[in-house]
Amino acid sequence: MTKLLPGVIAMALVVVASNILVQFLILDGLLTWGAFTYPLAFLVTDIMNRVYGAAAARRVVYVGLVVGIISSLIGSQIVLEFGPAVALRVAIGSASAFLVAQLLDIAVFNKLRDGSWWKAPLVSTIISSIVDTAIFFT
Repeated sequence: MTKLLPGVIAMALVVVASNILVQFLILDGLLTWGAFTYPLAFLVTDIMNRVYGAAAARRVVYVGLVVGIISSLIGSQIVLEFGPAVALRVAIGSASAFLVAQLLDIAVFNKLRDGSWWKAPLVSTIISSIVDTAIFFT
């Protein structure tokens, strides 16, 4: 488990930072700062998959999911001007999108890992990001 510690810490930092930064809008509300930190979760997953394999990458994703759920629970207790900082439907959408997209990223990366070094991370991240966005906004 100690070999996974850097990945676990990186994933936890990305998830917590993204959960915090998603509250800060930019470009007149078109994006949030979390849109710039969240894609790093795919990078962490791909590095763990490349170095330690799919099983290790899945363990790191599960830790990230737990950290995200804890962050959402904490955020749901913070009341802002228009209600809780994290609405239940947003937390469920976020957790569902994260889990499905990250596991899909691992599966696609694993299928393509023996080809050119750049194909696996590029293709898996593009497909997974699209699925993540579709699930979250649905």
